[in-house]
Amino acid sequence: MRKQSLLFLVLLIISFCGISDMQKAYATHAAGGELLYEWKRDSTYRIIFKFYRDCGGYAIPGVPGSGGSTAGAPASVTVCYYSDCGGSTASVVLQRIPDPTNGSEVSPGCPGYPTACAFGNLPGYQEWIYAAEVTLPSRCHTWHFYTGINARNNNIGNLVSPGTRVLWLEATLNNELTQTNSSPYFSVKPVPYVCLGMNYTYNNGAVDINTDSLYFENIQPLTGSTACSGTPAGTPIDYASGYSLAEPFSTAGTYSINTTTGQISFTPTLQQMAAITTKVTEYRNGVKVGSVMRDIQVVVVACNIPQPIVEIDTPSLDNAVLVGDRIEGCSGTELRFCIDLKSPDTSAILVTTDNSASAIPGASLTYTGQGTDSMKACIVWTPGFLDTGLKILTFTVKDSTCRPPGIPIMQTFVIPVYIWPATGILRDTALCPGDIVQLLAVGGSNFQWGVLPGGSPLSSLSCTNCNNPVASPNLTTRYTVVADNSSVCNKNRDTVTITVVTPPVIDVGPDATTCVNNDLQLDINLPPDPGTDYQIEWTPATYLDDPASPTPVARADDDITYYVVVKPNGLEHCNARDTINVTVLKGFELHNTDTVICLGYTVVTQVTGDTRYTYTWTPSQGVSNTSVMAPQITPDSTRTYVVTASHPGCRDSIRSFRIEVQPVPTVHAGDDQILCFGDTLTLTPEVLPPDYPFYTYTWDPAGALDPAPNIPNPVFTGYQTTTLTLTVTTPAGCTGNDDILLNVVDPDIIEASNDTLICPGDTIQLHVWGSQVSQIWIPAYYISDTLSADPYVYPITSATYTVYGRDIDNCLDTQIVHVRVLPQAVVSVPDSARIFPGESYQLDPGGNCLYFEWFPPLGLSDHRISNPVAQPEVNTRYFVTGRTEDGCIA
Repeated sequence: MRKQSLLFLVLLIISFCGISDMQKAYATHAAGGELLYEWKRDSTYRIIFKFYRDCGGYAIPGVPGSGGSTAGAPASVTVCYYSDCGGSTASVVLQRIPDPTNGSEVSPGCPGYPTACAFGNLPGYQEWIYAAEVTLPSRCHTWHFYTGINARNNNIGNLVSPGTRVLWLEATLNNELTQTNSSPYFSVKPVPYVCLGMNYTYNNGAVDINTDSLYFENIQPLTGSTACSGTPAGTPIDYASGYSLAEPFSTAGTYSINTTTGQISFTPTLQQMAAITTKVTEYRNGVKVGSVMRDIQVVVVACNIPQPIVEIDTPSLDNAVLVGDRIEGCSGTELRFCIDLKSPDTSAILVTTDNSASAIPGASLTYTGQGTDSMKACIVWTPGFLDTGLKILTFTVKDSTCRPPGIPIMQTFVIPVYIWPATGILRDTALCPGDIVQLLAVGGSNFQWGVLPGGSPLSSLSCTNCNNPVASPNLTTRYTVVADNSSVCNKNRDTVTITVVTPPVIDVGPDATTCVNNDLQLDINLPPDPGTDYQIEWTPATYLDDPASPTPVARADDDITYYVVVKPNGLEHCNARDTINVTVLKGFELHNTDTVICLGYTVVTQVTGDTRYTYTWTPSQGVSNTSVMAPQITPDSTRTYVVTASHPGCRDSIRSFRIEVQPVPTVHAGDDQILCFGDTLTLTPEVLPPDYPFYTYTWDPAGALDPAPNIPNPVFTGYQTTTLTLTVTTPAGCTGNDDILLNVVDPDIIEASNDTLICPGDTIQLHVWGSQVSQIWIPAYYISDTLSADPYVYPITSATYTVYGRDIDNCLDTQIVHVRVLPQAVVSVPDSARIFPGESYQLDPGGNCLYFEWFPPLGLSDHRISNPVAQPEVNTRYFVTGRTEDGCIA
């Protein structure tokens, strides 16, 4: 358990050191690097460090200790710098550049053959780039920049104890001679894989953007302290036994480097990893201006990939000549040439890249046959007057057939291109009156200047037999120069035009007032000047349709000040400037919404806006003042009122709202009336104005009305005296009302006879009395006089007689008399009876009578009963009167 804990602690310490300070950690993962600088401004430079990290895990058969390392790349790198002109050593920390491709594998293995960077067994390398800016405190003939990565790979076989050595790199700069210099940079990626026993060429593809002359040399790989103190220098690392600067690894004496092009050639004789360091020194007019180093590994593996053949297609040369192994042309003249790239193996799949974009910028390069065993690259290029000297054009050819061991074998071939100078003047330019410009003639020597007619005199040049006179023309002038270099390119004359630009005169005009959402046309009023290109810039560009136009349109939403600068022919100090303040009227807001009022009411308008507008209200009816922002409106009818805000040069701003005017109803419920109890009356009120269709009617109280209290003409039934109130309302609540008194009279003015009984055929007199002014009896049957107060009636059946008495108000009182006709009295006896003297006869009448009276009483046992015994002595006629219980007689 203690052993495991101790092992874990050791691993933890190693991991922590590798993560927190990889630049100083003891790890064997450094496969190469380069330290560069790039001029940015003044004395500020961008320092760039490229680190090539061995992903580890590859063991070369027969190479003791090979196998790489798994240490990571540092998070940052410290670069020290000092000058030979005195002063202390300073430092700058370079950070990884924030690019998702940073740390990508330099040359991935073939499909199916992953490298150690992809957890395979083949060698693999990552490129990590770090950068930061530094401002040098002074100028000096030599500034030194240096850094180191600890440590080199253990498996480097041509150095003594490589795993204990720092990978140490240095770059120098002469900013005393040329402050704007940038170092050369390398356009071809390392790390080269080489087939054992086969001739190989490699070039770092160094490019110098300043077109300085470059000198290439191999130096011993360096180690040294990375501490930023004193003036340290790199210390050469001893070569392993059998190796030297001339034979840095096993090549059987075939190793060489071309000091002019940097091309490295060799035929390796042993599988191994070897470190080589190339130093590139740049010279300007024979004076050293800087240097950089590149330290890389060469990996020799057992493979059999035939070397491609690269040849210049001589018949394709156009305006170019082949001198030795280089192509030569003239500046300012288009040249054309083609390169053939072939493999001895017809099954080869060649893929080629080049550095033309950096070595010969502006050139057009096209490939045919990519992916076959035979390719052609054709170049068309017109070099400029400054594109003179040697250009190192490189082609890196890869055979993608991916033969075992699966490592892509790439070879770099150099096509030197030399551009001879042609006489030229740099360059046509423009200036302002009173300005001066320094001319520069290039391509030759013994320059003689002249001037063409129509311009300033020759005396406007500071010298006439130098290469860089100062010109001070007061009008557009064409200067000429003649040099003595007619032997090579036969171009020893040139002309330059110095255009004297008349400063523009502009006038944007007075400050302007516009309105929101309104187009305001601006105009700088610039008179045209043929041959002058004006660059126009309005700032800010806010609200402008085209800030580069002399006449932009502004649609401003807020007050703004515009500044306009007119630059003729790009001349900053010939600028014309002007300013215009634009005041924006923000329009106005009408806060009134559509509304409904009663006739005679006043609406107070609510308007907020700029008082600089002219306001107009239409129509004018009812408006207190049609030309103020917020008048009062007392409309006489429904209208839509429109307010228009006007300002010169602006579109009118218009708002509107509708005022619906509803009438205030005048109500007459009707004249007061007297009604008799129980009478009905259809109410007929009068409402003015009568034609408004949306009145609401309400009668109160509603109990005696039918069918409803909310119609104009309900029916009133008179049961009691009532005062009705009619309220008429519009939807807006405009209201009118009126009352009507309905006096209900309930008369009690007559009395009549009581109900009575009569026998059929009888007559009875009825009576009515009271304060009536007239009466009438109903029905009119079996009555002596229907208008009489005392009529006689003689109904044949029971009848009800109603008498109506009318008072002075024409109201009726009613009494009812029931006259019942009793049943008819019926009595019957035989017409005769025969008896003998002494005999008797029992009388027995029939009928409905209850009481009887016989006459004569003589001979009767009892003349008051219904059935007396008759025993008359003589013939006798008896009469019988029968009376019912109600008194009717028969």
